[in-house]
Amino acid sequence: DHIAVDENNGNIGSCWHVEREDGITVPLTRGCSFYTTDKTTGLIKTGFKVTEMVVKTNKSFSDNLVGSASKFIQATEKFSNASAKVSSFTQRQQQEPKSIIEKYFQAWNNRDLETALDCFTDDATYQTEDPVFVDTFRGKDSLKEHLLKNAATLPSSCQIILDDLAIDESNGTFGVRWHLEVDGVGIPNLKGCSMYTKDKSSGLLKSGYDVTESPVKVPEFVQD
Repeated sequence: DHIAVDENNGNIGSCWHVEREDGITVPLTRGCSFYTTDKTTGLIKTGFKVTEMVVKTNKSFSDNLVGSASKFIQATEKFSNASAKVSSFTQRQQQEPKSIIEKYFQAWNNRDLETALDCFTDDATYQTEDPVFVDTFRGKDSLKEHLLKNAATLPSSCQIILDDLAIDESNGTFGVRWHLEVDGVGIPNLKGCSMYTKDKSSGLLKSGYDVTESPVKVPEFVQD
């Protein structure tokens, strides 16, 4: 569907779906992938793939979970005096962002939602596939509501760490591989991959597609 090929570092990000021979899309086969390549040979060194959730959560479940999580977070952060560990990558994220996609993630990590929203066009679309939020948000008002709910679900010490980027200026696309940390400690089963596109005239993001790894893993003997 989209591809981002970074000419500087050789990274490649993509979002895709599977079709039958007659061109009909196979249900539940959308996803994102991220690859690193060897600069000398051009061959793929590493690959990371995530697919959409087979079991989709509904809005009622998400709203109830957000409400419960918000109360729990307020209580724990009020009485917690533990010093936060900060990863080296998080420290680098406090530096001046070099691209619009880095600016967006930095604003989110700082819970500066207005700056995060300013990274998008007014008619932007944003789709999420994760254990809590499975939805498509159209326009800034809808996206703002999603970001507010997301912020209420996660503690302020929770950061999205950008593991790698594929910035393709010619296509106006951004591939991102990331994971979540709380107090500098990675959270199991919360790695993901995203694809963003930008409006070339304004330089702002016009679409986003986030896919988080599934919390339920299929055993190897089943795959065989």
